[in-house]
Amino acid sequence: MLTERLRDDALRILRAGLADVDAGSAVKRCVKRRGELLSIRGIHRQATVDLSRFERLLLVGGGKAAPAMAEAIVDILGPERITEGAITVPEGAGRPRLPDSVEVFSATHPLPSASAVTGARKMVSLARQATRNDLILFILSGGASAMIPLPAEGITLAEKTKTYRLLINSGATINEINAIRKHISGIKGGQFVGYAHPARVISLIISDVIGDELESIGSGPTTRNTTTFSQCLDILNRHGLEKSVPKRVLLRLALGAQGKIEGPEHIPADWFESCDNIILCNNRTALIACEETAKQMGYRTLNLGSRLFGEASEAAKVIVGIAKSILLDSTPLKPPCCIIAGGELTVTITGNGSGGRNLEFALSAAIHLQQTPGIVALSAGTDGIDGNCSAAGALADGETVTRATAQNMDPADYLKRNDSFTFFDRLGDTIVLGRTNTNVMDVRLVLVAPPNGANGR
Repeated sequence: MLTERLRDDALRILRAGLADVDAGSAVKRCVKRRGELLSIRGIHRQATVDLSRFERLLLVGGGKAAPAMAEAIVDILGPERITEGAITVPEGAGRPRLPDSVEVFSATHPLPSASAVTGARKMVSLARQATRNDLILFILSGGASAMIPLPAEGITLAEKTKTYRLLINSGATINEINAIRKHISGIKGGQFVGYAHPARVISLIISDVIGDELESIGSGPTTRNTTTFSQCLDILNRHGLEKSVPKRVLLRLALGAQGKIEGPEHIPADWFESCDNIILCNNRTALIACEETAKQMGYRTLNLGSRLFGEASEAAKVIVGIAKSILLDSTPLKPPCCIIAGGELTVTITGNGSGGRNLEFALSAAIHLQQTPGIVALSAGTDGIDGNCSAAGALADGETVTRATAQNMDPADYLKRNDSFTFFDRLGDTIVLGRTNTNVMDVRLVLVAPPNGANGR
């Protein structure tokens, strides 16, 4: 059956994309050791260091991909080369295969945990003890903003968490949220480099943000900050939060704006000269792997890139429209074709259901694909988790709405209530990936083939 074949092909293409951004594989592909020379070749920059120059090698960091990244580093260097370390890993991940000299702390996401704060304090302690004769490898991946938390002096974890929740619910952009995160944190916004100076720091990064903006990945603990206390106050005022945020958060930002306390913007610029931030893989890496696999399977490809943003349900309308043009008009490509799109969409919450941006994209796609044979849509989060549910995403096609109606489910109602996970779970169309050992935003695939099944393979 054509639809089943397209579904199988979509899942196969997704898996190929995920394999290319597996955190352990990415580290081993980009980081090489030849004798005492360690070379790192990233997407945008590279670095080579002579290990014999350093008395100690410290391993720190965290994020959703931290376990696999840390294990790969130890495999490359050998456990005996790691002097000491501290990393935070996702709660439930267990202890990675690391030497006893590396402490491992459990961390929750998207809200931080006390255990993760202890881990961040240990990282700072190690950095403060470091000298110019030490090399620090900092592993960083998506989720690190919550998983490497260290409230600034005078602020509690509860106050920091409340501020984050208020910002999320206010409609603030991720850049606005990260600006305030950095100024109420004791480690973000390049502050780790401030503690570590003059040690050599190399940050190995798996990017989960559009455009690979270093300041936004994990709120940039090893990257120079370009925002200010005054800008943070403006953000609170713009979103009407100046009276809602905890008093001590507002006081810290006000004192900073008055120049009475220092923040991440006061770290000397030349201190960052001893730090390299190297991105090992990103959303584009996954999309290219998907594209190559789709071509090998006989599909023409239309790669829309990794910078898609906006409302998930609206983006689905646009991409389904392109798919229908391919199917019915052979424009802009002739079928069989695979449309590939990355980035990270958003959802405006109006209900209290379960799901996330990928499931919402798939549900909107299903509504606009009604009774259109020859098209299958897939959307999935590369970290294996979509919003507040256990699925990574879902599959949708021209029969999805018909099958739902037969079970007395109204797709429009589920979309309105933001209950996309329940919808697809009842149909058996969720995509469950479990822990993927990576996080490079999302992958969306729409496969188009003539209903007669002549897909050119």
